[in-house]
Amino acid sequence: MVSIHSTQQVCHHPARDITIVTLASGVGSLGTAVVTMALHTSPLATLTTGGGAFMAVLTAGLNILKHIRRDS
Repeated sequence: MVSIHSTQQVCHHPARDITIVTLASGVGSLGTAVVTMALHTSPLATLTTGGGAFMAVLTAGLNILKHIRRDS
């Protein structure tokens, strides 16, 4: 049974947060690759834009996580 007067504990799950950012990067990368393929570009251009999107979203997500961790 949980007491009404129990203290709140803050849970930090860095592995979960990094996994979420990585999965979001993968989804963004796949979306970019699909759009690039729809434009009938070369396979190299598709890989380049998909990889660039992956790195951009991953970098932004990790910077946001670092900023949130610093404020907590």
